[in-house]
Amino acid sequence: MTLQVPVPRPSYSQARENLVRAIPPQIICLLGCGGIDCRYEGPACWRPSQQAIRGLFSTWVTDDIVAMARPSTRLIKRYSIIEQFQQLNIKSLINMQLPGEHAHCGPPLEPESGFTYSPQTFMENEIFFYNFGMTDFGVSSLAGMLDGVKVLAFAVKEGKVAVHCHAGLGRTGVLIACYLVYTLRVSPSEAVHYVRIKRPRSIQTRAQINMVFDFARLLAPQLIQYPSVSRRHGAPFSLQQYLQRQDLLLHGEEARGLRNVPKIVYFLCGRLVTLALGQAPGPAVWAELQRRAAVLDLAATVRKTLVVKKFLPIHRDTGHSRNASVGSIATWDDPQGFLERKKEVLLNKRSYSDSDLSKIELFEVRCKINAKARGDSSPAFQGMSTRNCAEAKCRTKRTPGFPTFRSNAELRRNQSSSGPAVKSQAVAKAMAEQDPPGDDILQRVFLLQDELNGNECVWAILATELDPAVLSCLLWTWLEKLKEPVLKAEDVEALSSGVQEVKDLETLHKSQDHTISCILSCVSHVTSLCPQLESAVLYRVVRALTRCPQDDLKQYAVLVKLFKATVKGFRCHSTCTRAMGKTLKLKTVKKSK
Repeated sequence: MTLQVPVPRPSYSQARENLVRAIPPQIICLLGCGGIDCRYEGPACWRPSQQAIRGLFSTWVTDDIVAMARPSTRLIKRYSIIEQFQQLNIKSLINMQLPGEHAHCGPPLEPESGFTYSPQTFMENEIFFYNFGMTDFGVSSLAGMLDGVKVLAFAVKEGKVAVHCHAGLGRTGVLIACYLVYTLRVSPSEAVHYVRIKRPRSIQTRAQINMVFDFARLLAPQLIQYPSVSRRHGAPFSLQQYLQRQDLLLHGEEARGLRNVPKIVYFLCGRLVTLALGQAPGPAVWAELQRRAAVLDLAATVRKTLVVKKFLPIHRDTGHSRNASVGSIATWDDPQGFLERKKEVLLNKRSYSDSDLSKIELFEVRCKINAKARGDSSPAFQGMSTRNCAEAKCRTKRTPGFPTFRSNAELRRNQSSSGPAVKSQAVAKAMAEQDPPGDDILQRVFLLQDELNGNECVWAILATELDPAVLSCLLWTWLEKLKEPVLKAEDVEALSSGVQEVKDLETLHKSQDHTISCILSCVSHVTSLCPQLESAVLYRVVRALTRCPQDDLKQYAVLVKLFKATVKGFRCHSTCTRAMGKTLKLKTVKKSK
């Protein structure tokens, strides 16, 4: 059941769009904008409420992104725009214009830059400048738009961002709408309507509206972490295909560091190591948690705005009628919303199949978690008949809820309550488990996998999971769901032919080498305090990488031997690194004395 959102319509008719493309730029500036007296080249035609940045036709679309008409050297000096940027914490400026365009509007262009201002003026004041040129009333390629969106997402982490084209309506609106699709996973219709609510007349032409829809279609398959979890998700993919998708989404240092390692493998391995060593989550984890809080705040703002303007209907739930409006199927943490929308259908059925009971069970687990987080003491099974309630309760008793903590300090105290050896052994046992996990673990893993697909907070969700059995099951499941095993028969044969060489992994493709090395590095840390479990963990690694049945693992003893040598090398390197760090620290202390 999809909540219908009206399809956005272009501001211009098809005839007017064709006319704009046919008329020379000088005539467009004179007739459409006003020439030297262009209304977008100063504040004369705009009310104070339309000048988020004084002197410019500008509007805050989100708390971090302001859409504005292009500034000029004259306006920058007259209205102290640099100082306004600094006061508003605007750290970046994104220009969507091509050099030389709208040369007949307002003041003359700067000869060096081809714009109405010099980008150096902003950069000298520590304001980053980016240029993603698009033709006026037109669009760029999907690859170019994705690059612009990734840069915008990166810039928002550093501070607030100003985006402009000529008027700050068409091309500027397209970039911000695509950013909302990229960040919040909202539908393209919702993104366009929201941008237009905040900045009327944005995203003007058919081509620009189609760009937002095409961008959403491009993005959808790249976001799938686990294939074929349910009917809503796509076909299996190979390791190389996942890395190609990941390369499209990641940006900057993270993209370079994870060029040959799937981020989900890297992240899960990092979480397992953190739990095994009893360490506090690293800065990357806290950054993801902070990002999740910011994304959820923005999502709530967008949803509320669309509901108020009647672009989204209000969905009322009988159990929790307060604040129960939801967005589209692909929006607002979908797995929970999807189950909520199916609740009434399930509860009103006269008989239940195993599939129905499983869906009710997943829904009730989620309700219990949310109720516990809110401190709500109302019954979790409100609205169900006594017979069905008892049946569902019986099934859900075996499913423990996710651990919840009132603060980060409590989470750290819980993690440090047992000794390092006990924690390391628990994680190693979870990773070494050869038998299929129990029903409770499988249900939680299924729920997480479904939630991770297309969710805007994938890594924050994984960061809050503290059960090593769930994390290790997620890791092995991901490897086993690939279209083809990471290590094929010919790869195993090539590796088994030269066991004495520790660097044999380098004979593999880079993606295989780096992915396996990431997993083995995790094993070296996890089993450092319980080496007796190392062989069992490595056999589980081999099983996941090769897809061999458990009964045939003995024939991979040579591969396990090679992996043991690699793990030993990682452990020695880690020990030497720590020893060098301590030596340098002692030398520093002695010098200071």
